[in-house]
Amino acid sequence: MHGELPVLIRGAYFRIGTDGALRGPDNAIAATYADGFWQLAQRRHRAFECGGPVCLRLTGVDGQRAELGPFDFVKAAEGAIFTHDTCLGIHDARRSTLSALSLWKEVVFLSAP
Repeated sequence: MHGELPVLIRGAYFRIGTDGALRGPDNAIAATYADGFWQLAQRRHRAFECGGPVCLRLTGVDGQRAELGPFDFVKAAEGAIFTHDTCLGIHDARRSTLSALSLWKEVVFLSAP
């Protein structure tokens, strides 16, 4: 949101699942995604970013798995995953009608070695 302050969260592993939740390695919910915003505690954010190197482990809606990366920068915003100015795929099924990109039911963000 305009003027929103960034919040730094460190982790070697985060996962976006079909429920729209961002979960950490212990499966605890770190944030939830709804209506185009990530809810973290009492604050809403348009996006979150991961500094690299970051690899993505993906599961498509058809169950196929893939890995992408490493990337030096990844951003989750507007129901999609981006690296710089390139959209890699979609994690929010409501956005999938807007694009021919891959629709993922699970996105795992991993620290790359």
